[in-house]
Amino acid sequence: MAALRVTHDSQKRSGALVQTDPISGQQAVSVAIALPSASGKHDGALGVALKFEPLAQQWAALVPGHDESAYSAALFDRNRRLVFASGLLKSGVNPTYAALDSQLTLEGAGEMLVGEQTLITHTVGVGNDEWRLVMARHADTSPWSYLRNSYLLPALVLPALLLGLMGALLLRRDRRATLLLTQEQERLRAAHDQLEQRVAQRTAQLAEREAHYRSLFQLSPEAIFVHRSGKILFANEAAATLFHAADPDALIGKAWRDLVAEHDSGIVEKRTAALERGDVGSVPLHELSFQALDGEQIQVESAGAAIMVDGKSAVMTVAREITLRKKTEASLRVAAIAFESREAMFVADANQVILQVNQAFTRITGYSAEEAVGQTPLLLKSGLQDAAFYDAMWATLNRTGYWQGELWNRRKNGENYPEWLAISAVLGERGEVTNYVAAFNDITQHKEAEEQIRLLAYSDPLTELPNRRLLLDRLEQAFAASARNRRHGALLLIDLDNFRNLNDTLGHDVGDLLLQLVGQRLSHCIREGDTVARVGGDEFAVMLEDLSEHAQEALSQTEAMGTAILTALNRGYLVAGKSCQSTPSIGATLFYAHNSTVEELLKQTDLAMYQAKAAGRNTLRFFDPEMQAFATERATLESDLREGLQRCQLVLYYQPQVDGPGGVTGFEALVRWQHPRRGLVQPAEFIPLAEETGLILPLGQWVLQTACTQLVAWGERPETAHFTVAVNVSAHQFRHPDFVMQVLTVLEETGADPRKLKLELTESLLVDNLDDVIAKMTALKTPGVRFSLDDFGTGYSSLAYLKRLPLDQLKIDQSFIRDVLTDPNDAAIARTIVALARSLGLAVIAEGVETEAQREFLAQNGCHASQGFLFGRPDTAESITRPAPLDPT
Repeated sequence: MAALRVTHDSQKRSGALVQTDPISGQQAVSVAIALPSASGKHDGALGVALKFEPLAQQWAALVPGHDESAYSAALFDRNRRLVFASGLLKSGVNPTYAALDSQLTLEGAGEMLVGEQTLITHTVGVGNDEWRLVMARHADTSPWSYLRNSYLLPALVLPALLLGLMGALLLRRDRRATLLLTQEQERLRAAHDQLEQRVAQRTAQLAEREAHYRSLFQLSPEAIFVHRSGKILFANEAAATLFHAADPDALIGKAWRDLVAEHDSGIVEKRTAALERGDVGSVPLHELSFQALDGEQIQVESAGAAIMVDGKSAVMTVAREITLRKKTEASLRVAAIAFESREAMFVADANQVILQVNQAFTRITGYSAEEAVGQTPLLLKSGLQDAAFYDAMWATLNRTGYWQGELWNRRKNGENYPEWLAISAVLGERGEVTNYVAAFNDITQHKEAEEQIRLLAYSDPLTELPNRRLLLDRLEQAFAASARNRRHGALLLIDLDNFRNLNDTLGHDVGDLLLQLVGQRLSHCIREGDTVARVGGDEFAVMLEDLSEHAQEALSQTEAMGTAILTALNRGYLVAGKSCQSTPSIGATLFYAHNSTVEELLKQTDLAMYQAKAAGRNTLRFFDPEMQAFATERATLESDLREGLQRCQLVLYYQPQVDGPGGVTGFEALVRWQHPRRGLVQPAEFIPLAEETGLILPLGQWVLQTACTQLVAWGERPETAHFTVAVNVSAHQFRHPDFVMQVLTVLEETGADPRKLKLELTESLLVDNLDDVIAKMTALKTPGVRFSLDDFGTGYSSLAYLKRLPLDQLKIDQSFIRDVLTDPNDAAIARTIVALARSLGLAVIAEGVETEAQREFLAQNGCHASQGFLFGRPDTAESITRPAPLDPT
């Protein structure tokens, strides 16, 4: 059947014509239907030609001469209603046909339509097997009525629609045609039944195959899921397991990209898009990282393929989890690297036969792999561990599957060495031991370092004697031993007198050698079982054990030891070619069982040692309870001093300094402590304590700040503007790294004139890092600060030091002034100091001047500046009045 667009005269109407093709000789019925335009006019016609050459030959006897009354060409619409028919229906022998023109329908033709076809412009031949036999009947007449009135018309229909129309041949009903058509109908029905049977078989096969594939899909151990446009359409159980979903339905509708790890999302989207577009049919197996619904990262092998679902393209993804495999591979790589690490390793079977060793094993033991494989670890046994050791080791290994510890093994060359060994048992599927893996290190160097650390931790590196830590440990043991055997013990604390001055004068190297000699002499004094320790600096301790049961006798034994130590250390030393002397001050105390703690014992000996120093040094003193009371008082005083600094309980007193005629030139600032309970405390009572405890630093800073503030106040009055202030600086304060900056800061903050500030230094500073002393003095002299050497003549003085120091003044100590009129030596010293100062170009001042005779002696010998009670006692700045000049007569 073909549809033709033809032009025709507007006067022509629809019609049909049986024609014979002049070239092929094929016969066809051509039907033309006028097509009206929107204006109601006809602008063309639709032509349909139905070729039926094969039918024409078979029906030649039925329709001789191609009588148009034997058949009619017709067109039906989608609803199987007659649209047009040739003259048969109006001119046939049965007049009833004329009434059926617009109501004729086709029975059974609807099921055979195959849908729309594209308009074609050429004639299409039709064979026998392309026609379908149906019946045409009146729409409002029952089948019985058709049979009775012969209204049923056989129709040959081509099951195809062209522009919504279907072509048919309607045959006139007579016996011959009916017989022929009935035979044809039976043949077609048999073919139809056969086709339906084949379709049913094919449908069953497809259903069986679909069920098979569905089972494979659901039961597959690999995760399979289908997705389109980024959404999952369906998935199997394995996919639900892979993504930690409750069931496959939980994945349906999920965004596919949300299940891919972020670092792989780009490549997955690119490959998925290529599959959906049809650029590729499949994606080969590759490794990816997925992300489960709970966020866990999953490593997989995945492949994809393009498929059709409901007539639309989709992507099927198959994935297999390889997380465990990847971890195993990583572990194997690590194990391979570890096996060839610097740690020696070997693998043995369940019978302890060595199967494999690494290079470190050979390096440490000396045995090659060929020599070790096939042997047991007994190859390395040193014999230094007994059977009990190995029994305990195997008991632990069998119970826990692991053992580690230190033992000694033997190298191939026979040398024993310490090693740290770790053994792990490898279990099989049934829990049986299949292998042992051992790893060990040679810890020879570690043991040596450990011993060195122990020596450093418990011994003094200079003297190689026990240090304070080891002494404390041995004291604890001595307490326990004393309690067991009911015998006394004793502790002696030894401090070398004036060692610091000797060390600074002769050099630290000489000082170190001297300490070594002291340690040797002490070691020769003690008995076997006693302990000599260096507890710090120039302090040593001797612990005596197993003394008498009786306290008095134990005291005598301790005193004898102390006397022996005094004798030994009083002998002179020859150190680096230099002869020197160093005497000891010794404090001692007894202990019995646990009648005191180690800390208490140390405090007692410390107090006794300071008592020995106070008694003139180079002596032995035992601790007594009265000393404890002194120590308690000292601790209380320290606490009060700290509080006094915080509560501003310190005050400055000023003692005048005068020139020759007796005019006041300035004052020395002297600190006092206004204690809330003790009253006014003199500096001799708390300055030494401040020096020992470090409180001298904040105290000295306060004195300097207060004195400079007073200088500014005096400078505002004409009658006091010329006053200077002398401030004592302790050695601790001067040695502080920031001392210069602290002084300059105070001067800047207070606005004091540096030229009116005089810092008084002690001779002890001269023997400690002279270059640093000179540098600091020079830095402060630049803005105008002056320096005076206090208590000159009482300490260690060196003319070389005096020559180098940028001093301005020497101060004669009051100890020489006190007896200067009665003691020729003091008088000689005073004259010498004045002469020395004059020769060095320095000023000189005397302190402690209390009488006019003393002042006159000093003036006669060239010292005109003085300080003492003769001119005024120390007082507060508010109470000071300028004294009148002394009457020289």
